[in-house]
Amino acid sequence: MANLTRRQWLKVGLAAGGLASFALSYREVAKRALDGLLSGTSGKVTRDRIFANALIPEANANTGWQQNPRQVISMTQCFGCWTQCGVRVRVDSEKGQVLRIAGNPYHPLSHEHHLDSSIPFSTAMAQLAGESGLDARSTACARGATQLEGLYSPLRLLEPMKRAGKRGEGKWQRISFEQLVKEVVEGGDLFGEGHVDGLRAIHDPIAPVDPRHPGFGPKTNQLLVTNTSDDGRDTFLRRFALNSFGSKNFGAHGSYCGLAYRAGSGALMGDLDKNPHVKPDWDNVEFALFMGTSPAQSGNPFKRQARQLASARLRNDFQYVVVAPALPLTTVMADDRGHWLPVIPGSDSALAMAMIRWIIENRRYNADYLALPGAQAMRQAAEKSWTNATHLVITDDQPELAGQHLTLAHLNAEGASEPVVVNESGDVVAASGCPRGALFVTRQLTLPDGRSVTVKSGFQLLKESAEKLTLTQYSQQCGVAEDKIAALADAFTRHGRKAAVITHGGMMAGNGFYSAWAVMMLNTLIGNLSLEGGVFVGGGKFNGATDGPRYNLESFAGKVKPKGLSIARSKTAYESSEEYRSKAAAGVSPYPARAPWYPFVAGQLTELLTSALEGYPYPLKAWISNMTNPLYGVPGLRAVAEEKLKDPQRLPLFIAIDAFMNETTALADYIVPDTHNFESWGFSAPWAGVASKATTARWPVVPAATAKTADGEPASMEAFLHCGGEAS
Repeated sequence: MANLTRRQWLKVGLAAGGLASFALSYREVAKRALDGLLSGTSGKVTRDRIFANALIPEANANTGWQQNPRQVISMTQCFGCWTQCGVRVRVDSEKGQVLRIAGNPYHPLSHEHHLDSSIPFSTAMAQLAGESGLDARSTACARGATQLEGLYSPLRLLEPMKRAGKRGEGKWQRISFEQLVKEVVEGGDLFGEGHVDGLRAIHDPIAPVDPRHPGFGPKTNQLLVTNTSDDGRDTFLRRFALNSFGSKNFGAHGSYCGLAYRAGSGALMGDLDKNPHVKPDWDNVEFALFMGTSPAQSGNPFKRQARQLASARLRNDFQYVVVAPALPLTTVMADDRGHWLPVIPGSDSALAMAMIRWIIENRRYNADYLALPGAQAMRQAAEKSWTNATHLVITDDQPELAGQHLTLAHLNAEGASEPVVVNESGDVVAASGCPRGALFVTRQLTLPDGRSVTVKSGFQLLKESAEKLTLTQYSQQCGVAEDKIAALADAFTRHGRKAAVITHGGMMAGNGFYSAWAVMMLNTLIGNLSLEGGVFVGGGKFNGATDGPRYNLESFAGKVKPKGLSIARSKTAYESSEEYRSKAAAGVSPYPARAPWYPFVAGQLTELLTSALEGYPYPLKAWISNMTNPLYGVPGLRAVAEEKLKDPQRLPLFIAIDAFMNETTALADYIVPDTHNFESWGFSAPWAGVASKATTARWPVVPAATAKTADGEPASMEAFLHCGGEAS
């Protein structure tokens, strides 16, 4: 010690001082840890010296399956996210309390190879225990597990409430369920701010909402009903809004969630009503390309995809690439089978079009498949699908012709509206009876009225569109080097039809429709739809709300069909509107319209709300919101709509149904407390990643915690619709 220098003494002193400070600062932490180990974290002695306060097992699996008589296992639906997996919920049968949430091994969203329903429950449960391995596990993800916290959250809304101050001021009073129903139905001077029409006054299916524009429909259209999406009870909201009340204005959150992607996919699939989208055949796909989505992190069903990806990575013949601006977790440890390709945000369409150009230039597309012009040719070739790649399109900028498919009716006044193609002999013929059409066509045709038009095949137009930019220009737009673009397109087309491109959330942007269309076009070029190793559309669902032996949920006395124009102007062309016709008749240019019109897509909750607040094309009088939160979900909407929503002159009555307060619900006049999904009934469908037809049934596994109605029923969305609809 005598040989230590002054500098060394200082180092030793500082180290000793640091250790002393550390020990002092963590003294209480160490004490609490020791107390918790000996006496339990709550200051009470733990139930067991070894297992502390761990849950008592639901059964003994050592000798088959001996169920704990104090617990029950209930299979139901999760609502931790919109995947809505099947879960098994452990319930303390004596206390009526949920103990734990895990996966349902019978459910396709909770296991990639779910158990057959013929397997006994005891056998299935025993396989989940002990050392059966990961293959037998069926788990809930982190969000699913936190459903327990939501169920018993102190922040839950449990009683009906009415605002006691100005709208959005945050002042509330508790009221009975019956008072809430009476006031919203009958209306009156509800807040000391003047008369407010109730639902009874708004429910007028005869009088027009605007006598100057009868095409807008009846006054019933002045009720807006919105639902976040189908959690299993969407049928009841639609039944009330559309078929009982008769309002044309019903919407869900899709327009500010996945509508851009789904509409782009729907356009490619030729179905803009259901907007189908595809998922890969994970068991057989050899090359998977993820653009705008990362398997196991995003895209539905992400938990199922996580297991499918893990299984696929064990195969020697599988590779995948994730295109994303940031390094996704699913490629961090993916060795040589998974690759990350960074891209400039929002430029997926540039990368997709670059790949399309490379594929066409290098003739790596499936020409035999693309040449099939119709269903008859598809069947003759023993294929599963066909395209309009050979159908002729009018490209001249002529009124009522530009961009239209050329049909027999264009060529013959008595012809049908059937698309035409150029066959292998060079003749223009009907697509339906042609076995193969020409892919590259540019022609001049003379119509019966003497007009000359230029027509091109759909594939020719795709080629020309892709050739508008060079690979260098595409590379500059997306930030991916030219050689990597070529290598990606080459890899994608080296596996025949056992390749797939998948997208999802990354398409939810202003250019999402066209981006999704371009990305999904890659699947079309190799012809992989409904084939082993390719992509498929989900198997669909069973109708959970139809007429049955006990209840008629689909047909009922007084059922109506909504009439008029949706305030969002969806599924309606501006040129067909009264506004357009009246301006044209007055000799005034009908353009521009006051706001956009949407001839192809439905829903448009973003437009429903903003249009209502602006009174275009007509104002609303009431809004019933079920679990929606557009002020939070729509970028920028809060800045333009929040203050207007606070003004009862713009929207006289706002009723929110929710289990929790949110940014939008906070502006409501009345709040109807809703049940947790573990407390209510519902029927939901698996996402597109499940090939078989299936429906998830949910039911009350524990009693509802919400206040009771006079009839002893829990206050809920269903109770409000029933009582409110009956009263109005």
